[in-house]
Amino acid sequence: MTIGIVVATKYEKEAFLRAFGPPAMDNLGSGAYEIAQWILKGSKYLYLIMSGAGEIAAATATQYLIDNFTVDGVINYGVVGALSEEHTERKVGIVSSVVHYDFDISFGSHYKTGEYPKQGLFQKPLKNTIPPSFTQGLPQFVCASADKLVGGGEPKRKLRREYFADICEMEAAGVLITCNRNNMPCTLIKAVSDGVDGDIEAFDKHADSAADGCVRLIADYIATL
Repeated sequence: MTIGIVVATKYEKEAFLRAFGPPAMDNLGSGAYEIAQWILKGSKYLYLIMSGAGEIAAATATQYLIDNFTVDGVINYGVVGALSEEHTERKVGIVSSVVHYDFDISFGSHYKTGEYPKQGLFQKPLKNTIPPSFTQGLPQFVCASADKLVGGGEPKRKLRREYFADICEMEAAGVLITCNRNNMPCTLIKAVSDGVDGDIEAFDKHADSAADGCVRLIADYIATL
């Protein structure tokens, strides 16, 4: 079993290092990415790539893993902002669907903002890296994803009203669309770092512990393989 793991920031990579220890190999790849390899008992291989922030960076990093490391599935995890009061800091959940809300071909067409032709407004993984039976009972997030940092208060509430989304972040759409087009299993795990009215201070305060929550879920799953 070989799993590719995509993260955007140092917070998320450092959480993985805290849980799994030093990698067997580091600095793999062409030099364009930070890629590390872990080899676990039972012939389990994990490749972690740090893409940097944003949809394009996440998409190209995901494709790089798929093309170069023969992965059986992709996991993307990270910290996110909450769009409703019910989702509090450090809550961990699974993304059930994603709306890429800065994709916009609505001008002169019948499509809504965020809607892809023949795919609709919301996109879901064609296959799951982590079986739904393992994640039963966890919150199921609708994720609003775009190349935008969203401030607390009204900007978040607006996303909630327009897309009925639970969380917002900057990479999920890029990872999901890339995996679906490669018919690659994909699971998106997200943990809340800042609430509806949270700001960058809330993000900084909770980012480490939120990322740790994502990695604990991944470690629990890998232990079952």
